[in-house]
Amino acid sequence: MKKIWYLVIITVGFFTALSLAPVSMAQAGEVDVLINKLIQKGILSESEGKDLLQQMRNESLIQEKTVRDIAAETASKTVKKEAAGSKMEIPKWVKNIKFKGDFRLRYQYEDTKNDGHDSRERYRIRWRFGAESKITDQWMAGFGLASGSGDPRSTNQTLDHTFETPDARIDFAYAKYTPAPWVDLLGGKFKNPIWGAKDLLWDGDIRPDGAAAPLKFKVEPAEIFITPAYFILDEYKTDDDDPAMWLIQAGANVKIGKAMYFKVAGTYYDFVNVTGNSFEYSAGTNSVNAAGNLTQNYDSVAADAELGVALPGPVPMVAAFGQYVKSDADENNKGWLVGFKFGHKKVNELGQWQIKYNYRKLERDAWPDFLPDSDFYGGATNVKGSEAEFALGLAKHVIFGIDYYFDVKPIDGDTDKKQNVLQADLVLKW
Repeated sequence: MKKIWYLVIITVGFFTALSLAPVSMAQAGEVDVLINKLIQKGILSESEGKDLLQQMRNESLIQEKTVRDIAAETASKTVKKEAAGSKMEIPKWVKNIKFKGDFRLRYQYEDTKNDGHDSRERYRIRWRFGAESKITDQWMAGFGLASGSGDPRSTNQTLDHTFETPDARIDFAYAKYTPAPWVDLLGGKFKNPIWGAKDLLWDGDIRPDGAAAPLKFKVEPAEIFITPAYFILDEYKTDDDDPAMWLIQAGANVKIGKAMYFKVAGTYYDFVNVTGNSFEYSAGTNSVNAAGNLTQNYDSVAADAELGVALPGPVPMVAAFGQYVKSDADENNKGWLVGFKFGHKKVNELGQWQIKYNYRKLERDAWPDFLPDSDFYGGATNVKGSEAEFALGLAKHVIFGIDYYFDVKPIDGDTDKKQNVLQADLVLKW
């Protein structure tokens, strides 16, 4: 009878402990000692004691596993709940922001002895940084900063003035609406949407102010493009006197077979309130009256073309290109450029290269002298000369280039005022 009571007490006590908490190593050891004592006193046989001890151990393992599983599940649910509660939804337009920019280190040598000035060498930098964000599927906005002064034809900053820290400037700031895949509506200050085979008419740094509506259509094997635009040239207190430019360009980029392409465009420029006004950043080479104001209006027609072919072997591509312009000025109203290039179509990777050459002639009143390439005789008209370029990819987005303007001089007047300009550039893009 005593044996039964001992057994009942042990069993009840053990399972009560299990119901309250998992059995620890210390508790399991005490139970072993108690059962061994009962075997020694003959209350339990050795086999009964072993069976009872094994049953208790099995129950302990089951209970311990159950507690661990419940604890793990609870912890997992808690972590997920806290994470969900603290998660902040990032707006789609923020996710769609794209950053871009570049840095250029330049050495420039200007041989101007024949121009009545001493030769000059200087070190210059250029940096540009911008962001574009697609607000919705149809709306986009962009802005960018750049080095340089207010000159629209140069973002260069000469290293001088005892470690001077110059200010940045707004390079572009625009909004774009795309109501259909074939049209963009631009407003603000933006990259020039007018295509040019080279920079006879437009310096590459100019970001026009105004509005444009580039249209593109696929008509195999060609892509047709039409770009109407309105550019603001100046703003006065009275609306009637504000100088501006209306223009429209139409062209096509045609694939000829698998290897050739031909791109051509014609542009009409209608200038408003240019005659009788003067403009900042003018090179001072257009015809002016005694007060220094322009005497011509410069309404113009222009044409650009480029023909290229892809080749097998070490020279992947060769192309020829040209530009022509004629204004409504009374005389000295034409300009043209012809050139060629060979190598890779674009230089942006290690080992890619390109060589380019052009010769140009831009008469005095063929075009306003505040718009052409500023490195070609200071962006003047009434000039002619040559330009040779070489570009080599040193790594992905790292380019070394040489640009040499030579035998550049006035068409009429003092033709001995010749300039040669050498520029050596290291450009890093991101």
